Amino acid sequence: MIDPSKMSVPRRPGAAAILMALRRALKARGLRVREVAESVGVAEPTLWRWLRGDGLTLDRLDQICALAGLDLRDLLALGEEDRPDSFTLAQERVLAADRGLALVFFAILEGAQRGELERRIGLPPARLDAHLERLKRIGLIEQRGSGRIRPGVRRSVRWRRGGPLATSFERTVKPHLLSIDFGLPDAIYVSDMVAMSAAGRARVHALFEALREDIHRIAEQERVAYLDGQDWSGVLMMVHPLDLEGLTSEWRTAGAEPSCD
Repeated sequence: MIDPSKMSVPRRPGAAAILMALRRALKARGLRVREVAESVGVAEPTLWRWLRGDGLTLDRLDQICALAGLDLRDLLALGEEDRPDSFTLAQERVLAADRGLALVFFAILEGAQRGELERRIGLPPARLDAHLERLKRIGLIEQRGSGRIRPGVRRSVRWRRGGPLATSFERTVKPHLLSIDFGLPDAIYVSDMVAMSAAGRARVHALFEALREDIHRIAEQERVAYLDGQDWSGVLMMVHPLDLEGLTSEWRTAGAEPSCD
């Protein structure tokens, strides 16, 4: 049977976490190397190399995932399980106090590396170096010998309701999102009006969280595929009771009739 603890780890930490998750999934299904090798039509030594990350293609990875009852999106999520899914209060305070630092971190969280940070955010090299060093000190990124940057938390990391980052978002990012012209062709949105209880809204919020995970997986797949035309895109999902009295005040006023205009 496949023993994930006895296999060598490739140099890149992201790949290491994903392959470790795959090996654990195969072991959990009771699959032996011989059985997996026979299923994908290769010799055992070849499969051992693949499970170490040597010569493994996306097509072959997809085949092995299917044997483990997973797809690539599941594997990407499992590969992040070794990282925290929430900020510490100290980390939130540091990010909330420095917009440039926060912008660099959240870009890294979405896969940006140094070249893209310099090109898109436009920070001078010395200031970018200072930001990267500070993010390392507070445990939000790791930087290996190759220079590649890895987030120290999951991509779907959450911040505290009412905490420093939530307050900063309310003050800076949310007004920018809400100022977008929703009539533009690239402003894709869905709106609706339904009657539901607080419990129903909680269920919708849970759907938002699940969709958020899918959005991150889509972005990750596009990064892996090096697709052209990628722009930083804002996503805002919200469910909230409507102020119907405000919307209907025109004809709720004593003696007023609904307007037909």
